[in-house]
Amino acid sequence: MDAIEALKTRRSCRSYKPQPIKDEELQTIIDCGLNAPNGMNTQLAKIIVVQDIDKIKKLSAMNAKIMGKENVDPFYGAPVCCMIVVPEDPGYGNGAESFKLNPVKDGSLIIGAMQTAAWALGIGSCWINRCKEMLELPEGKEIMQQLGLENYVGVGCCILGYPDNNPSQKKIKEGRIIKY
Repeated sequence: MDAIEALKTRRSCRSYKPQPIKDEELQTIIDCGLNAPNGMNTQLAKIIVVQDIDKIKKLSAMNAKIMGKENVDPFYGAPVCCMIVVPEDPGYGNGAESFKLNPVKDGSLIIGAMQTAAWALGIGSCWINRCKEMLELPEGKEIMQQLGLENYVGVGCCILGYPDNNPSQKKIKEGRIIKY
């Protein structure tokens, strides 16, 4: 699938086959994320790749806890969860507050690039919110400490897997283009 088609047809996937993604496909998706644009080419964001099903279930339970719901799987049974994290204080920009927002924007671009790359390979994805809050929980802080990332915060989770069905195509709403 070419880039334009992937960008126009990608939709969030909320139903996955249990089979793991091939290593070379996952590496391609990650490489595309790492090549996403980022402010001042700082390349501060990191991707935590989780493929262990028990760890993914634990992360999903943490996410559900933040939602205030039990017995739900916010990760929809996806066999891969990538958490995109950025430094809490990037330490650049001469103290300008606007520069402190760049890492979150950079992490967001990584997730978008990963989702488009995944779709181009026939792999489904979904951006899952509450990554920051998950990693602020005691068990989240423990994970970050184990990884040596105590000063990082979550931007978002990008779940990945082979779609169990075709995500539905949406109609683009009218009136979203304003010419000035």
